Amino acid sequence: MGAARFVGRVGGLAVAFGIGTTVLTGYGVASADSPSTASSSSTSSQDSGSAGADSGGSSDKAPSGTRSNVASADSAGSNDGISDGISDEGDADEGTGPRRNLSSASTDTQFNDDDANADALASAAEDSTAGPGESSDSAIAPDDADALVAAVEDPTQTPAAESAAPAQAVSVVVSDAVGDRLDPPAGSDPVEPADSPLALALLAFTRREAAAANPTAAVTTESVVGNSLITNPSVTWEDGILRGTLDATSTAGLPLTYTLLTDPSLGGKINFLTSTFPNPSGPQASGNFAYLPYMTTLTDRTQNEKFRILVAETTPFDTFMKQIPIIGLFVDPVLRILYQVPILNQLLAPLIGDSQIVEFSENPYSLANGDPVAFTYLMPSFDGTPISVNYFPSVDVATGAATSAPTVFNGPDLAFPGNTNPDSVWEIVSLVPGLAPLRTGASPLPGGYDGGVGYNVITWDPRGEYDSGGFMQLDNPFFEGRDVSSIISWATSTDNPAQNQIETDLTGDPYIGMVGGSYGGGIQPVVAGTPDKRIDAIVPGIAWNTLNESLYPSDTFKTTIGSELLLALMATGARINSQIYGAVLKGALFGRINEAEQAVLSSAGPAMLASNITAPSLFIQGTVDILFELNAASVNAERMTIANPTTPVKMVWYCGGHGVCLDPVNPNQAGLNMDATLRWLDQYVAGTGTPAQDIPNFQWYDQTGQLYASDLRPYEPGFNNPESLSFEDVGGSLLLVPVLGGSGPSQSSGTLFEDAFALASGSKARNALNLDVALPVGTQIAGTPTLSFTYSGLGTSRAVYAQLVDNATGRVVGNVVTPVSVTLDGREHTLDIAMADIAYTAYDPSDSLTLQITSSATAYANLTAWGFINISDIDLDLPTVA
Repeated sequence: MGAARFVGRVGGLAVAFGIGTTVLTGYGVASADSPSTASSSSTSSQDSGSAGADSGGSSDKAPSGTRSNVASADSAGSNDGISDGISDEGDADEGTGPRRNLSSASTDTQFNDDDANADALASAAEDSTAGPGESSDSAIAPDDADALVAAVEDPTQTPAAESAAPAQAVSVVVSDAVGDRLDPPAGSDPVEPADSPLALALLAFTRREAAAANPTAAVTTESVVGNSLITNPSVTWEDGILRGTLDATSTAGLPLTYTLLTDPSLGGKINFLTSTFPNPSGPQASGNFAYLPYMTTLTDRTQNEKFRILVAETTPFDTFMKQIPIIGLFVDPVLRILYQVPILNQLLAPLIGDSQIVEFSENPYSLANGDPVAFTYLMPSFDGTPISVNYFPSVDVATGAATSAPTVFNGPDLAFPGNTNPDSVWEIVSLVPGLAPLRTGASPLPGGYDGGVGYNVITWDPRGEYDSGGFMQLDNPFFEGRDVSSIISWATSTDNPAQNQIETDLTGDPYIGMVGGSYGGGIQPVVAGTPDKRIDAIVPGIAWNTLNESLYPSDTFKTTIGSELLLALMATGARINSQIYGAVLKGALFGRINEAEQAVLSSAGPAMLASNITAPSLFIQGTVDILFELNAASVNAERMTIANPTTPVKMVWYCGGHGVCLDPVNPNQAGLNMDATLRWLDQYVAGTGTPAQDIPNFQWYDQTGQLYASDLRPYEPGFNNPESLSFEDVGGSLLLVPVLGGSGPSQSSGTLFEDAFALASGSKARNALNLDVALPVGTQIAGTPTLSFTYSGLGTSRAVYAQLVDNATGRVVGNVVTPVSVTLDGREHTLDIAMADIAYTAYDPSDSLTLQITSSATAYANLTAWGFINISDIDLDLPTVA
């Protein structure tokens, strides 16, 4: 497949692409142009900065209690082991007590202010966050402190002004629409046109009041005579969620779209719901949404929160216009403006459809009526940076079946806000459970695990994204890591009205687990590896060890996915450390970054902190992940195992991740990941028996979708046979040219997300040296092939690329290409390199592989790479499962 078919789609990546997300469901951003749009969050303007105390919090645990003890020898996180009889291999009992009590010998687990190294690194990162003419986000002027605290406590102090869009000329309408498309304001586009005297007179004549289901709420519907839309709006409390509906129907039988015109006025959030749990594929709801009020409104009976929703019909004309290339991008914003222009909207209704604006005015205090309820809040972090957090009580707590529950922190993927869809079954499909199964403690999948307890769930917008302030440092332990520690401290403090719903041990230490994928996976080992030991268990999905190792392997930059990463951050308006932007941009353009830029990327992620993790950890990684490859999980797990051999560590390799799964997918794969996650949380967070005991230490799916399991992990002695399979070839000469004849892109189903990953994936190369790899029938590979050869050459190229092609399918195993750094100075060199981990089984004689060493790869596209190379004495060693 050629690269040309992908070019037309790359421009759309800036809007549609989120790193780490193969398929996302349940929530989106800001507006609801279509029924599937879900998450809209808004806060009023905030002055950044209020000096706050370090919120790392105490991790002192009761010396005796309901959970077995994990002792930490010092604040760095080393331990003496847990007293539950686990063997070094991890096959023995992994904790049979009703609860686990993580106990630290240190009386202070906060970050030490006098730690010179910590302050130096934190200071360096802070200094790098300031943009031109700006100060660091953590440099707070004393005079601004009171203003920030007041703004965080009461977002209404700085309401965002509603500007008026002129409606005098079609050219102005189109201009505004283009502006909205290129620079859309979060959650409030488009604004309502100004009310002219004629418009006011018309609305006074045509206004009709719709009765609200709740007597405390006033709902107004603005429509015109002859409108074919019928709405019956209301908001009610249900199992801890304030659920609203427009209950809209079109008497013309046309499909409907919903758009949030103005965000909740007091800082709340609206999330449009596409279906009703537990039926994620059910019919589109009639304008149903979840409403998360701002925390302070739940204790103030005098405040009403207002927001407006536009409901509109979609006509065949609308559909036709949206299908026109380029023009179709601007249809929705133009329609939204036209729907709001009095008289004109009625005149155009036969062409563009009827519309109504429904205004809600809700009193969260009365709606909740003292019952547990989900809410949102701008929480000051350790340095005063406001972090937007969302709290959801467990269903048991909400309904009164329990007074408190353990809590799960669910971090979002990069370029996405914290999940606010209470009906979401998945956070990332087939990988991370959504809010619904976490809150109930049961899998909604057929035959899924249902023996668990429900969890309170906390989600958040990471620093530098969406409603949170500050500058993104990409899961840096001194920033995002401390933000999570601050959230834990807030959740268990009197500042949180739901404090009593957070279950703790006798010392006040909360029972907390973490789940999430990609960016939400990377933050977990970061937090667990810091001195804050209040995290009881983690389930990192498709995470990394350091971004430098993932984005810059063998000193060769992943230019394609690096560019997509940059586009995703730019498209969502992320505020990010300028050095990270510079590193990604320079790497994407030139394929290389300097040592200072490498250091910045190396600081993003757990790195060596993995050795400090004492929380039981279940790593889930993707066999087709071309960003965070399989070895990322193995590195984290191995460092944990070596440093803390009694800490439960298990691993799953599944067909997914940052990539396109072209292999057959086992129908039980999604259920396995969800069940394993819930079982892990139940045993190591809730302490309800030993449901995680049945999870093998290592499970993997091969290229046919067959599941295998082992009591040994792939890095442990005895997992592989003592002798590897070895294959040799004399080599040959290779002309090095950019792109032409090289590897990639891979096949794709044609969706924008899959095209993004396919462009950075491998395919069989035409310009390559080939080595036949005939495998004995029954051979299993779940590990790291190694490659060595001797070479000489001349040119500007700094790498060649190695891959293993499955001869039965013609596809690259795992779609993963390994860069091999070379120096083309005319001299002879010899190298030995570890290739990307693979999972492969030879079932019959036709199951064989071909090693290819090729000139280029779209994953590492670099137009400056030219030259020739002579390669000899090629040797490939394949580990085989014992």
